[in-house]
Amino acid sequence: MKCIKMVLVLCFSLPFMVMGQSLLIRNINVIDVNTGDLKADQDVLVVDNKISKVGKRLKGPEGAITLEGVGKFLMPGLIDGHIHFFQTGSVYTRPDAIDLRQMRSYEEERELAFESIPDQFLRYLRLGITTVVDVGGPFQNFQIRDEVTQQHLSPNVLVTGPLFSSVSREKLALNDPPIAKIPTIETADSLFDKMLTYDPDLIKIWYIVSKELPAEKTYPVMAHIAKRARENNLPLAVHATNLNTAKLAVKIGADVLVHSVSDQVVDHEFITALKQNDVTYIPTLLVGKNYGRTFLSSPSNHPQDLAWADPFLYGTLTDLLKYNEKDLPQRVVRLRDNPGQIWESYAKSDSIMDINLYKLVKAGVNIATGTDAGNIGTMHASSYFQELESMQRAGLSTEELVKASTIQAAKAYGLDKELGTIEAGKLADLIVLDKNPLELMDHLNTIEYVVKSGRLIKTDTLIKESPAEVVQRQVNGYNARNIDAFMATYSDDIELYRFPDERFVKGEEEMRNRYAKMFEMTPNLYCEIKNRMVLGNRVIDQEYVRKNDAFVNAIAVYEVNDGKITKVTFIK
Repeated sequence: MKCIKMVLVLCFSLPFMVMGQSLLIRNINVIDVNTGDLKADQDVLVVDNKISKVGKRLKGPEGAITLEGVGKFLMPGLIDGHIHFFQTGSVYTRPDAIDLRQMRSYEEERELAFESIPDQFLRYLRLGITTVVDVGGPFQNFQIRDEVTQQHLSPNVLVTGPLFSSVSREKLALNDPPIAKIPTIETADSLFDKMLTYDPDLIKIWYIVSKELPAEKTYPVMAHIAKRARENNLPLAVHATNLNTAKLAVKIGADVLVHSVSDQVVDHEFITALKQNDVTYIPTLLVGKNYGRTFLSSPSNHPQDLAWADPFLYGTLTDLLKYNEKDLPQRVVRLRDNPGQIWESYAKSDSIMDINLYKLVKAGVNIATGTDAGNIGTMHASSYFQELESMQRAGLSTEELVKASTIQAAKAYGLDKELGTIEAGKLADLIVLDKNPLELMDHLNTIEYVVKSGRLIKTDTLIKESPAEVVQRQVNGYNARNIDAFMATYSDDIELYRFPDERFVKGEEEMRNRYAKMFEMTPNLYCEIKNRMVLGNRVIDQEYVRKNDAFVNAIAVYEVNDGKITKVTFIK
Protein backbone atom coordinates (compact mmCIF):
# COMPACT_ATOMS: atom_id res chain seq x y z
CA MET A 1 0.00 0.00 0.00
CA LYS A 2 1.09 3.50 -0.73
CA CYS A 3 1.84 6.07 1.98
CA ILE A 4 -0.24 9.21 2.24
CA LYS A 5 0.98 12.17 0.22
CA MET A 6 1.63 14.75 2.92
CA VAL A 7 0.76 18.37 2.27
CA LEU A 8 1.91 21.51 4.03
CA VAL A 9 -0.98 23.89 4.46
CA LEU A 10 -0.79 27.65 4.70
CA CYS A 11 -2.97 28.58 7.63
CA PHE A 12 -1.52 31.77 9.03
CA SER A 13 -4.79 33.66 9.00
CA LEU A 14 -6.70 31.55 11.51
CA PRO A 15 -6.71 32.23 15.28
CA PHE A 16 -6.20 29.57 17.97
CA MET A 17 -3.65 27.79 15.84
CA VAL A 18 -0.23 26.39 16.55
CA MET A 19 2.27 27.56 13.96
CA GLY A 20 5.70 26.00 14.10
CA GLN A 21 5.38 25.21 17.80
CA SER A 22 4.89 22.16 19.97
CA LEU A 23 1.55 21.38 21.56
CA LEU A 24 0.94 19.73 24.92
CA ILE A 25 -2.58 18.51 25.69
CA ARG A 26 -2.81 17.80 29.43
CA ASN A 27 -5.05 15.65 31.62
CA ILE A 28 -7.40 14.55 28.86
CA ASN A 29 -9.36 11.33 28.36
CA VAL A 30 -7.79 9.51 25.40
CA ILE A 31 -9.94 7.16 23.34
CA ASP A 32 -8.26 3.96 22.19
CA VAL A 33 -10.27 3.25 19.03
CA ASN A 34 -8.75 -0.22 18.65
CA THR A 35 -10.04 -1.51 21.98
CA GLY A 36 -12.83 0.95 22.79
CA ASP A 37 -11.10 1.74 26.08
CA LEU A 38 -10.87 5.15 27.67
CA LYS A 39 -7.51 6.16 29.18
CA ALA A 40 -8.10 8.87 31.75
CA ASP A 41 -5.86 11.83 32.63
CA GLN A 42 -3.40 11.40 29.78
CA ASP A 43 -0.97 13.92 28.36
CA VAL A 44 -0.29 14.04 24.63
CA LEU A 45 2.77 15.83 23.33
CA VAL A 46 2.81 16.94 19.69
CA VAL A 47 6.07 18.08 18.11
CA ASP A 48 5.90 19.56 14.63
CA ASN A 49 3.11 17.58 12.94
CA LYS A 50 3.55 14.26 14.78
CA ILE A 51 2.48 12.78 18.09
CA SER A 52 5.70 12.57 20.11
CA LYS A 53 4.57 10.99 23.39
CA VAL A 54 1.42 9.79 25.14
CA GLY A 55 1.52 9.30 28.91
CA LYS A 56 1.20 11.01 32.28
CA ARG A 57 2.89 14.16 33.55
CA LEU A 58 4.65 14.90 30.28
CA LYS A 59 6.60 18.10 29.80
CA GLY A 60 6.70 20.03 26.59
CA PRO A 61 9.67 21.97 25.21
CA GLU A 62 10.01 25.64 26.01
CA GLY A 63 7.42 27.69 24.20
CA ALA A 64 5.00 24.80 23.70
CA ILE A 65 1.31 25.66 23.54
CA THR A 66 -0.60 23.98 26.36
CA LEU A 67 -4.24 22.94 26.20
CA GLU A 68 -5.84 21.86 29.47
CA GLY A 69 -8.03 18.83 28.76
CA VAL A 70 -9.66 18.09 32.11
CA GLY A 71 -13.11 16.62 31.52
CA LYS A 72 -12.61 16.51 27.74
CA PHE A 73 -12.06 13.65 25.32
CA LEU A 74 -9.44 13.13 22.62
CA MET A 75 -9.80 10.87 19.60
CA PRO A 76 -8.25 10.55 16.14
CA GLY A 77 -9.63 12.73 13.36
CA LEU A 78 -12.42 11.22 11.30
CA ILE A 79 -11.89 9.86 7.79
CA ASP A 80 -14.36 9.98 4.90
CA GLY A 81 -13.24 7.13 2.67
CA HIS A 82 -15.43 8.01 -0.33
CA ILE A 83 -16.07 11.49 -1.76
CA HIS A 84 -16.01 13.25 -5.16
CA PHE A 85 -14.79 16.84 -5.43
CA PHE A 86 -16.01 17.29 -9.02
CA GLN A 87 -19.59 17.03 -7.72
CA THR A 88 -21.21 19.62 -5.46
CA GLY A 89 -24.18 17.69 -4.08
CA SER A 90 -26.55 20.05 -5.92
CA VAL A 91 -29.43 18.98 -8.13
CA TYR A 92 -27.38 20.08 -11.18
CA THR A 93 -24.24 18.08 -10.49
CA ARG A 94 -25.00 14.86 -12.43
CA PRO A 95 -26.63 15.57 -15.81
CA ASP A 96 -26.25 11.88 -16.65
CA ALA A 97 -28.77 11.19 -13.86
CA ILE A 98 -31.06 14.20 -14.34
CA ASP A 99 -30.35 16.52 -17.23
CA LEU A 100 -30.95 20.13 -16.15
CA ARG A 101 -28.32 21.70 -18.39
CA GLN A 102 -30.94 24.03 -19.83
CA MET A 103 -31.29 25.51 -16.32
CA ARG A 104 -27.57 25.52 -15.43
CA SER A 105 -24.77 24.62 -17.80
CA TYR A 106 -22.58 21.73 -16.76
CA GLU A 107 -19.51 23.87 -17.43
CA GLU A 108 -20.78 26.31 -14.81
CA GLU A 109 -21.50 23.49 -12.38
CA ARG A 110 -18.02 21.99 -12.69
CA GLU A 111 -16.42 25.41 -12.27
CA LEU A 112 -18.52 25.98 -9.17
CA ALA A 113 -17.42 22.60 -7.79
CA PHE A 114 -13.76 23.55 -8.12
CA GLU A 115 -14.22 27.05 -6.72
CA SER A 116 -16.10 25.77 -3.67
CA ILE A 117 -13.36 23.36 -2.57
CA PRO A 118 -11.55 25.67 -0.08
CA ASP A 119 -14.89 26.25 1.64
CA GLN A 120 -15.64 22.51 1.63
CA PHE A 121 -12.24 21.90 3.25
CA LEU A 122 -13.25 24.07 6.20
CA ARG A 123 -16.61 22.36 6.54
CA TYR A 124 -14.91 18.97 6.69
CA LEU A 125 -12.51 20.17 9.38
CA ARG A 126 -15.32 21.85 11.34
CA LEU A 127 -16.99 18.46 11.67
CA GLY A 128 -13.78 16.72 12.70
CA ILE A 129 -13.06 15.09 9.34
CA THR A 130 -9.30 15.40 8.89
CA THR A 131 -8.82 13.03 5.93
CA VAL A 132 -10.89 12.62 2.75
CA VAL A 133 -10.42 10.21 -0.12
CA ASP A 134 -11.64 11.26 -3.56
CA VAL A 135 -12.25 7.97 -5.33
CA GLY A 136 -12.62 9.24 -8.87
CA GLY A 137 -12.78 12.44 -10.84
CA PRO A 138 -11.13 14.48 -13.58
CA PHE A 139 -7.39 15.01 -13.74
CA GLN A 140 -8.13 18.33 -12.06
CA ASN A 141 -8.27 16.27 -8.85
CA PHE A 142 -4.49 16.25 -8.77
CA GLN A 143 -4.45 20.06 -8.85
CA ILE A 144 -6.69 19.98 -5.77
CA ARG A 145 -4.28 17.71 -3.92
CA ASP A 146 -1.03 19.31 -5.08
CA GLU A 147 -1.96 23.02 -5.28
CA VAL A 148 -5.26 23.91 -3.60
CA THR A 149 -4.24 22.15 -0.38
CA GLN A 150 -1.03 24.19 -0.41
CA GLN A 151 -2.98 27.45 -0.53
CA HIS A 152 -5.74 26.70 1.97
CA LEU A 153 -6.23 24.97 5.30
CA SER A 154 -7.38 21.48 4.39
CA PRO A 155 -7.84 17.89 5.47
CA ASN A 156 -5.42 15.31 4.15
CA VAL A 157 -6.54 14.75 0.56
CA LEU A 158 -6.06 11.48 -1.32
CA VAL A 159 -7.11 11.38 -4.96
CA THR A 160 -7.19 9.39 -8.12
CA GLY A 161 -8.03 10.51 -11.62
CA PRO A 162 -10.78 9.28 -13.95
CA LEU A 163 -12.63 6.10 -13.11
CA PHE A 164 -11.71 3.09 -15.24
CA SER A 165 -15.23 2.29 -16.38
CA SER A 166 -17.08 -0.42 -18.28
CA VAL A 167 -19.50 2.23 -19.58
CA SER A 168 -19.27 5.82 -20.79
CA ARG A 169 -20.84 8.99 -19.42
CA GLU A 170 -20.59 11.55 -22.23
CA LYS A 171 -22.68 14.18 -20.42
CA LEU A 172 -19.95 14.46 -17.77
CA ALA A 173 -17.00 14.65 -20.13
CA LEU A 174 -16.23 18.28 -21.02
CA ASN A 175 -12.46 18.51 -21.66
CA ASP A 176 -11.50 16.56 -18.55
CA PRO A 177 -13.81 13.57 -18.08
CA PRO A 178 -14.22 12.07 -14.59
CA ILE A 179 -15.23 8.71 -16.05
CA ALA A 180 -13.40 6.97 -18.90
CA LYS A 181 -14.82 4.00 -20.78
CA ILE A 182 -12.13 1.33 -21.01
CA PRO A 183 -13.20 -1.33 -23.53
CA THR A 184 -9.78 -2.88 -24.15
CA ILE A 185 -6.52 -3.65 -22.42
CA GLU A 186 -4.82 -1.13 -24.72
CA THR A 187 -7.10 1.72 -23.60
CA ALA A 188 -6.59 0.62 -19.99
CA ASP A 189 -2.82 0.84 -20.37
CA SER A 190 -3.05 4.24 -22.04
CA LEU A 191 -5.06 5.76 -19.18
CA PHE A 192 -3.01 3.96 -16.52
CA ASP A 193 0.28 5.23 -17.95
CA LYS A 194 -1.06 8.77 -18.03
CA MET A 195 -2.36 8.40 -14.47
CA LEU A 196 1.04 7.33 -13.18
CA THR A 197 2.57 10.63 -14.26
CA TYR A 198 0.30 12.34 -11.70
CA ASP A 199 1.31 10.05 -8.80
CA PRO A 200 -2.19 8.83 -7.85
CA ASP A 201 -2.98 7.69 -4.32
CA LEU A 202 -5.23 4.89 -5.55
CA ILE A 203 -6.94 3.44 -8.63
CA LYS A 204 -10.73 3.16 -9.03
CA ILE A 205 -12.73 0.80 -11.26
CA TRP A 206 -16.37 1.56 -12.01
CA TYR A 207 -17.58 -2.00 -12.60
CA ILE A 208 -21.04 -1.32 -14.06
CA VAL A 209 -23.08 -4.23 -15.38
CA SER A 210 -26.33 -4.78 -17.26
CA LYS A 211 -28.08 -7.57 -19.14
CA GLU A 212 -26.28 -6.44 -22.27
CA LEU A 213 -22.95 -6.04 -20.47
CA PRO A 214 -22.50 -8.76 -17.84
CA ALA A 215 -19.52 -8.52 -15.50
CA GLU A 216 -17.86 -11.56 -17.06
CA LYS A 217 -17.64 -9.79 -20.42
CA THR A 218 -15.45 -6.98 -19.11
CA TYR A 219 -13.63 -9.10 -16.52
CA PRO A 220 -10.38 -9.53 -18.54
CA VAL A 221 -9.94 -5.74 -18.85
CA MET A 222 -10.80 -5.16 -15.17
CA ALA A 223 -8.36 -7.89 -14.14
CA HIS A 224 -5.62 -6.21 -16.19
CA ILE A 225 -6.25 -2.85 -14.48
CA ALA A 226 -6.03 -4.58 -11.10
CA LYS A 227 -2.76 -6.21 -12.12
CA ARG A 228 -1.31 -2.80 -13.05
CA ALA A 229 -2.44 -1.40 -9.68
CA ARG A 230 -0.67 -4.20 -7.79
CA GLU A 231 2.50 -3.76 -9.84
CA ASN A 232 2.55 -0.09 -8.89
CA ASN A 233 1.69 -0.62 -5.21
CA LEU A 234 -1.57 1.33 -5.53
CA PRO A 235 -4.72 0.52 -3.54
CA LEU A 236 -7.56 -0.60 -5.82
CA ALA A 237 -11.09 0.62 -5.09
CA VAL A 238 -13.98 -0.94 -7.01
CA HIS A 239 -17.59 0.11 -7.46
CA ALA A 240 -19.46 -3.21 -7.59
CA THR A 241 -22.97 -3.25 -6.15
CA ASN A 242 -24.15 -6.69 -7.36
CA LEU A 243 -23.02 -9.75 -5.43
CA ASN A 244 -21.68 -11.49 -8.51
CA THR A 245 -19.75 -8.40 -9.60
CA ALA A 246 -18.44 -7.84 -6.08
CA LYS A 247 -17.13 -11.41 -6.00
CA LEU A 248 -15.34 -10.83 -9.30
CA ALA A 249 -13.93 -7.55 -7.95
CA VAL A 250 -12.46 -9.40 -4.97
CA LYS A 251 -11.12 -12.06 -7.31
CA ILE A 252 -9.18 -9.52 -9.40
CA GLY A 253 -7.67 -8.01 -6.24
CA ALA A 254 -9.87 -5.17 -4.97
CA ASP A 255 -8.60 -3.64 -1.74
CA VAL A 256 -11.78 -1.62 -1.15
CA LEU A 257 -15.39 -2.15 -2.22
CA VAL A 258 -16.72 1.39 -2.14
CA HIS A 259 -20.44 0.53 -1.97
CA SER A 260 -22.78 -2.00 -0.42
CA VAL A 261 -23.93 -5.12 -2.20
CA SER A 262 -27.57 -4.24 -2.71
CA ASP A 263 -29.12 -6.88 -4.98
CA GLN A 264 -29.06 -9.87 -2.62
CA VAL A 265 -27.91 -11.00 0.80
CA VAL A 266 -24.22 -11.88 0.87
CA ASP A 267 -23.23 -15.52 1.28
CA HIS A 268 -20.52 -17.39 3.17
CA GLU A 269 -18.32 -17.57 0.07
CA PHE A 270 -18.27 -13.79 -0.26
CA ILE A 271 -17.66 -13.15 3.43
CA THR A 272 -14.78 -15.62 3.43
CA ALA A 273 -13.25 -14.01 0.35
CA LEU A 274 -13.38 -10.54 1.96
CA LYS A 275 -11.65 -11.78 5.09
CA GLN A 276 -9.03 -13.91 3.35
CA ASN A 277 -8.10 -11.09 0.98
CA ASP A 278 -8.30 -8.33 3.63
CA VAL A 279 -10.84 -6.34 1.62
CA THR A 280 -12.50 -3.26 3.14
CA TYR A 281 -16.24 -2.70 2.68
CA ILE A 282 -17.64 0.86 2.59
CA PRO A 283 -21.45 0.71 2.84
CA THR A 284 -22.50 4.22 1.57
CA LEU A 285 -26.07 3.59 2.71
CA LEU A 286 -27.64 6.98 1.96
CA VAL A 287 -26.38 8.18 -1.41
CA GLY A 288 -28.88 6.34 -3.61
CA LYS A 289 -31.88 7.43 -1.59
CA ASN A 290 -30.71 11.05 -1.68
CA TYR A 291 -31.12 11.05 -5.45
CA GLY A 292 -34.76 10.04 -5.11
CA ARG A 293 -35.44 12.56 -2.37
CA THR A 294 -34.07 15.33 -4.55
CA PHE A 295 -35.98 14.24 -7.65
CA LEU A 296 -39.15 14.47 -5.54
CA SER A 297 -38.03 17.83 -4.04
CA SER A 298 -38.23 16.32 -0.56
CA PRO A 299 -34.70 16.37 0.91
CA SER A 300 -34.39 14.91 4.38
CA ASN A 301 -33.54 18.35 5.82
CA HIS A 302 -31.31 16.73 8.40
CA PRO A 303 -30.10 19.20 11.05
CA GLN A 304 -26.49 18.63 9.93
CA ASP A 305 -27.32 19.71 6.38
CA LEU A 306 -29.29 22.72 7.53
CA ALA A 307 -26.46 23.78 9.86
CA TRP A 308 -23.26 22.87 7.97
CA ALA A 309 -23.84 22.19 4.27
CA ASP A 310 -22.97 24.93 1.80
CA PRO A 311 -26.30 26.82 1.99
CA PHE A 312 -26.48 27.71 -1.69
CA LEU A 313 -25.76 24.17 -2.87
CA TYR A 314 -28.17 22.67 -0.38
CA GLY A 315 -30.81 25.18 -1.42
CA THR A 316 -30.86 23.73 -4.93
CA LEU A 317 -32.33 20.45 -3.67
CA THR A 318 -35.80 22.00 -3.91
CA ASP A 319 -35.13 23.87 -7.16
CA LEU A 320 -37.31 21.49 -9.18
CA LEU A 321 -40.31 23.13 -7.50
CA LYS A 322 -39.50 26.28 -9.48
CA TYR A 323 -39.92 24.69 -12.90
CA ASN A 324 -43.03 23.89 -14.91
CA GLU A 325 -43.67 20.19 -15.41
CA LYS A 326 -43.18 20.54 -19.18
CA ASP A 327 -39.59 21.67 -18.54
CA LEU A 328 -38.69 18.76 -16.26
CA PRO A 329 -37.06 15.51 -17.40
CA GLN A 330 -39.62 12.75 -17.92
CA ARG A 331 -37.85 10.65 -15.29
CA VAL A 332 -38.79 13.20 -12.64
CA VAL A 333 -42.37 13.51 -13.91
CA ARG A 334 -42.84 9.73 -13.77
CA LEU A 335 -41.48 9.59 -10.22
CA ARG A 336 -43.81 12.35 -9.10
CA ASP A 337 -46.77 10.50 -10.61
CA ASN A 338 -45.91 7.37 -8.61
CA PRO A 339 -43.62 8.25 -5.69
CA GLY A 340 -44.58 5.11 -3.81
CA GLN A 341 -42.78 2.98 -6.36
CA ILE A 342 -39.38 4.56 -5.67
CA TRP A 343 -39.83 4.34 -1.89
CA GLU A 344 -40.70 0.66 -2.18
CA SER A 345 -37.55 0.13 -4.21
CA TYR A 346 -35.43 1.97 -1.65
CA ALA A 347 -37.01 0.05 1.23
CA LYS A 348 -36.04 -3.25 -0.41
CA SER A 349 -32.44 -2.22 -1.15
CA ASP A 350 -32.09 -0.58 2.28
CA SER A 351 -33.11 -3.82 3.95
CA ILE A 352 -30.60 -5.85 1.93
CA MET A 353 -27.78 -3.35 2.54
CA ASP A 354 -28.50 -3.24 6.28
CA ILE A 355 -28.53 -7.04 6.55
CA ASN A 356 -25.29 -7.30 4.59
CA LEU A 357 -23.52 -4.67 6.66
CA TYR A 358 -24.53 -6.31 9.91
CA LYS A 359 -23.41 -9.75 8.70
CA LEU A 360 -20.04 -8.42 7.56
CA VAL A 361 -19.41 -6.52 10.80
CA LYS A 362 -20.18 -9.56 12.91
CA ALA A 363 -17.94 -11.69 10.67
CA GLY A 364 -15.01 -9.35 11.31
CA VAL A 365 -14.74 -7.77 7.85
CA ASN A 366 -12.98 -4.37 7.86
CA ILE A 367 -15.71 -1.73 7.57
CA ALA A 368 -14.92 1.91 6.79
CA THR A 369 -17.10 5.01 6.76
CA GLY A 370 -17.65 6.76 3.45
CA THR A 371 -20.43 9.00 2.19
CA ASP A 372 -20.01 9.32 -1.61
CA ALA A 373 -20.38 13.05 -0.92
CA GLY A 374 -20.85 15.26 -3.95
CA ASN A 375 -23.55 13.12 -5.51
CA ILE A 376 -27.00 14.70 -5.81
CA GLY A 377 -28.36 15.32 -2.32
CA THR A 378 -25.28 14.01 -0.48
CA MET A 379 -23.53 17.14 0.69
CA HIS A 380 -19.85 17.45 1.42
CA ALA A 381 -19.02 17.16 5.15
CA SER A 382 -22.56 17.45 6.52
CA SER A 383 -23.57 14.04 5.16
CA TYR A 384 -21.01 12.25 7.34
CA PHE A 385 -22.97 12.12 10.58
CA GLN A 386 -26.07 11.03 8.65
CA GLU A 387 -24.14 8.10 7.20
CA LEU A 388 -23.08 7.11 10.71
CA GLU A 389 -26.72 7.22 11.82
CA SER A 390 -27.66 4.87 8.98
CA MET A 391 -24.84 2.50 9.90
CA GLN A 392 -26.03 2.54 13.49
CA ARG A 393 -29.59 1.72 12.41
CA ALA A 394 -28.13 -1.29 10.57
CA GLY A 395 -26.88 -2.58 13.93
CA LEU A 396 -23.39 -1.16 14.47
CA SER A 397 -22.50 -0.11 18.00
CA THR A 398 -21.10 3.33 18.76
CA GLU A 399 -17.71 1.74 19.36
CA GLU A 400 -17.85 0.03 15.95
CA LEU A 401 -18.80 3.31 14.28
CA VAL A 402 -15.88 5.14 15.86
CA LYS A 403 -13.52 2.40 14.73
CA ALA A 404 -14.93 2.42 11.16
CA SER A 405 -14.41 6.17 11.01
CA THR A 406 -10.80 6.16 12.17
CA ILE A 407 -8.38 3.22 12.20
CA GLN A 408 -10.40 0.96 9.92
CA ALA A 409 -10.83 3.70 7.32
CA ALA A 410 -7.07 4.37 7.56
CA LYS A 411 -6.38 0.67 7.05
CA ALA A 412 -8.56 0.63 3.92
CA TYR A 413 -6.08 2.83 2.07
CA GLY A 414 -2.88 1.66 3.73
CA LEU A 415 -2.64 4.62 6.09
CA ASP A 416 -2.94 2.81 9.41
CA LYS A 417 0.78 3.22 10.20
CA GLU A 418 0.47 6.99 9.78
CA LEU A 419 -2.89 7.97 11.26
CA GLY A 420 -6.12 6.60 12.70
CA THR A 421 -5.01 6.10 16.32
CA ILE A 422 -3.37 8.19 19.04
CA GLU A 423 0.13 6.77 19.16
CA ALA A 424 3.67 8.14 19.15
CA GLY A 425 4.97 8.63 15.64
CA LYS A 426 1.60 9.13 13.97
CA LEU A 427 0.34 12.27 12.31
CA ALA A 428 -1.26 14.58 14.86
CA ASP A 429 -4.77 14.65 13.40
CA LEU A 430 -6.98 14.80 16.47
CA ILE A 431 -10.31 16.10 17.71
CA VAL A 432 -11.07 17.40 21.21
CA LEU A 433 -14.64 16.83 22.37
CA ASP A 434 -16.65 17.98 25.35
CA LYS A 435 -18.44 14.62 25.66
CA ASN A 436 -17.47 10.98 25.21
CA PRO A 437 -18.38 9.70 21.70
CA LEU A 438 -18.13 6.09 22.91
CA GLU A 439 -21.17 6.69 25.12
CA LEU A 440 -23.37 8.29 22.49
CA MET A 441 -22.68 8.90 18.82
CA ASP A 442 -24.35 12.31 19.02
CA HIS A 443 -21.39 13.39 21.17
CA LEU A 444 -19.40 13.66 17.94
CA ASN A 445 -21.22 16.99 17.63
CA THR A 446 -19.40 18.39 20.68
CA ILE A 447 -16.05 19.05 18.97
CA GLU A 448 -14.33 22.10 20.47
CA TYR A 449 -10.91 21.85 18.82
CA VAL A 450 -9.43 20.15 15.80
CA VAL A 451 -5.71 19.39 15.72
CA LYS A 452 -4.66 19.20 12.07
CA SER A 453 -1.08 18.06 11.48
CA GLY A 454 -0.15 19.46 14.90
CA ARG A 455 -1.98 22.77 14.50
CA LEU A 456 -4.60 23.55 17.11
CA ILE A 457 -7.79 25.08 15.68
CA LYS A 458 -10.84 26.17 17.63
CA THR A 459 -13.75 24.91 15.59
CA ASP A 460 -15.87 28.04 15.93
CA THR A 461 -13.19 30.01 14.05
CA LEU A 462 -13.29 27.84 10.93
CA ILE A 463 -16.44 28.96 9.11
CA LYS A 464 -17.33 32.63 8.76
CA GLU A 465 -20.27 32.86 6.41
CA SER A 466 -21.10 35.93 4.34
CA PRO A 467 -24.38 37.83 4.85
CA ALA A 468 -25.77 36.15 1.71
CA GLU A 469 -24.86 32.70 3.04
CA VAL A 470 -26.54 33.44 6.37
CA VAL A 471 -29.69 34.61 4.63
CA GLN A 472 -29.73 31.59 2.33
CA ARG A 473 -29.33 29.30 5.34
CA GLN A 474 -32.44 30.84 6.90
CA VAL A 475 -34.29 30.32 3.61
CA ASN A 476 -33.32 26.64 3.76
CA GLY A 477 -34.61 26.41 7.34
CA TYR A 478 -37.82 28.16 6.28
CA ASN A 479 -38.43 25.77 3.39
CA ALA A 480 -37.67 22.83 5.68
CA ARG A 481 -40.18 24.24 8.20
CA ASN A 482 -37.52 23.57 10.82
CA ILE A 483 -37.96 26.23 13.47
CA ASP A 484 -34.63 25.53 15.19
CA ALA A 485 -32.59 25.73 11.97
CA PHE A 486 -34.52 28.82 10.90
CA MET A 487 -34.09 30.68 14.19
CA ALA A 488 -30.41 29.73 14.48
CA THR A 489 -29.70 32.37 11.84
CA TYR A 490 -31.32 35.19 13.85
CA SER A 491 -29.98 37.23 16.75
CA ASP A 492 -31.67 37.18 20.15
CA ASP A 493 -32.80 40.79 19.69
CA ILE A 494 -34.13 40.37 16.15
CA GLU A 495 -36.62 42.98 14.95
CA LEU A 496 -39.09 42.57 12.07
CA TYR A 497 -40.56 45.61 10.32
CA ARG A 498 -43.17 46.39 7.71
CA PHE A 499 -41.87 49.10 5.44
CA PRO A 500 -41.09 51.81 6.26
CA ASP A 501 -40.87 51.63 10.07
CA GLU A 502 -43.72 49.60 11.56
CA ARG A 503 -42.17 47.11 13.94
CA PHE A 504 -44.31 44.00 14.46
CA VAL A 505 -41.86 41.56 16.12
CA LYS A 506 -39.15 42.18 18.70
CA GLY A 507 -36.98 39.45 20.14
CA GLU A 508 -36.19 35.82 19.42
CA GLU A 509 -38.98 34.36 21.55
CA GLU A 510 -41.77 36.35 19.91
CA MET A 511 -40.45 35.53 16.43
CA ARG A 512 -40.04 31.83 17.24
CA ASN A 513 -43.62 31.55 18.48
CA ARG A 514 -45.00 33.29 15.42
CA TYR A 515 -43.10 31.22 12.86
CA ALA A 516 -43.42 27.90 14.70
CA LYS A 517 -47.21 28.21 14.41
CA MET A 518 -46.96 29.09 10.72
CA PHE A 519 -44.64 26.15 9.98
CA GLU A 520 -47.02 23.79 11.77
CA MET A 521 -50.06 25.03 9.84
CA THR A 522 -48.42 25.29 6.41
CA PRO A 523 -47.22 21.92 5.08
CA ASN A 524 -47.06 23.25 1.52
CA LEU A 525 -44.56 26.04 2.22
CA TYR A 526 -41.91 27.12 -0.25
CA CYS A 527 -39.95 30.34 -0.70
CA GLU A 528 -38.33 30.92 -4.08
CA ILE A 529 -35.73 33.69 -4.36
CA LYS A 530 -36.39 35.43 -7.66
CA ASN A 531 -33.58 37.98 -7.31
CA ARG A 532 -30.97 38.84 -4.70
CA MET A 533 -28.84 41.94 -4.18
CA VAL A 534 -26.10 42.31 -1.59
CA LEU A 535 -25.04 45.74 -0.31
CA GLY A 536 -22.47 45.40 2.47
CA ASN A 537 -24.22 43.70 5.37
CA ARG A 538 -27.65 44.06 3.75
CA VAL A 539 -29.18 41.32 1.61
CA ILE A 540 -32.22 42.32 -0.46
CA ASP A 541 -34.31 39.38 -1.65
CA GLN A 542 -37.24 39.35 -4.04
CA GLU A 543 -39.24 36.44 -2.63
CA TYR A 544 -42.08 34.43 -4.11
CA VAL A 545 -43.70 32.47 -1.29
CA ARG A 546 -46.23 29.66 -1.58
CA LYS A 547 -48.30 29.09 1.56
CA ASN A 548 -50.60 26.15 0.88
CA ASP A 549 -52.79 27.48 -1.96
CA ALA A 550 -51.86 31.16 -1.50
CA PHE A 551 -48.95 32.99 -3.14
CA VAL A 552 -47.18 36.09 -1.84
CA ASN A 553 -44.69 38.37 -3.58
CA ALA A 554 -42.51 40.44 -1.28
CA ILE A 555 -39.20 42.22 -0.90
CA ALA A 556 -37.24 41.35 2.24
CA VAL A 557 -34.31 43.47 3.37
CA TYR A 558 -32.07 41.57 5.78
CA GLU A 559 -29.41 43.19 7.95
CA VAL A 560 -26.69 40.79 9.11
CA ASN A 561 -24.21 41.50 11.88
CA ASP A 562 -21.65 39.10 13.37
CA GLY A 563 -23.12 36.17 11.45
CA LYS A 564 -26.71 36.72 12.60
CA ILE A 565 -29.72 38.45 11.07
CA THR A 566 -30.55 41.39 13.33
CA LYS A 567 -33.30 43.16 11.37
CA VAL A 568 -35.69 42.36 8.52
CA THR A 569 -37.87 44.87 6.70
CA PHE A 570 -40.65 43.52 4.48
CA ILE A 571 -41.98 45.47 1.51
CA LYS A 572 -45.19 44.19 -0.09
